[in-house]
Amino acid sequence: MVELILYECVVDPKTKKEECKLVSKGARAALGSGTFFRYKQHTAFITAGHVCLGPAFELWNQLPNGSKIKSEILLSSYTGHKIKGKIVYVNLKHDLCIVDAVHPTVNRIPIISKRAPQLHHDHYSVSAPVSIFDTGMVPVMQGLYIGNSKVFSFYSIPAAPGASGGAIYNDSNNIVGIVQRTHMLFPHVTLSIKHKDLLDILGRFLDLQKQKIDSMIE
Repeated sequence: MVELILYECVVDPKTKKEECKLVSKGARAALGSGTFFRYKQHTAFITAGHVCLGPAFELWNQLPNGSKIKSEILLSSYTGHKIKGKIVYVNLKHDLCIVDAVHPTVNRIPIISKRAPQLHHDHYSVSAPVSIFDTGMVPVMQGLYIGNSKVFSFYSIPAAPGASGGAIYNDSNNIVGIVQRTHMLFPHVTLSIKHKDLLDILGRFLDLQKQKIDSMIE
């Protein structure tokens, strides 16, 4: 759940003075997928940036100074647990969000692959397109890594709204990407952050953690 709170200024017609205040524009739920991950001994939860920020994601750079959001992150686990999380980092350019959360029972956490995806090799995603998900059941979609554009990596893996944030794995069951986009006219292709960009952003996140910066959106 994300509440957008704008900092708005208006001129009072009686006093002719400018008055500024925070005004809530309402709260909306954003649904998506994601996974716990481990990278360089750090464990957290990863998903797409637009899943964490909801409608505020596209508007973020146009928001007036002083505006803010209130977010409530609730993770529904494959094991049936409900886990509260806190947004600790969002990268707007690469549509990535890292959430501080701890799973109460699962100890085997997937790692981020050091190896880039191999062209035309099999990969798979684990996600909940159109909210198809239940305790002990989650869709696993398979396809090939088919190359990069300037911005995204492409996989012949089906996707739909709700799959955003789901991890993409290689044949070693390590994470190489994140489901971020598809095309509604041809939802048989998944667009993901490129592997190198993923590693760079996680490195940036770890640097912020070392600096004791609790939360950042950039």
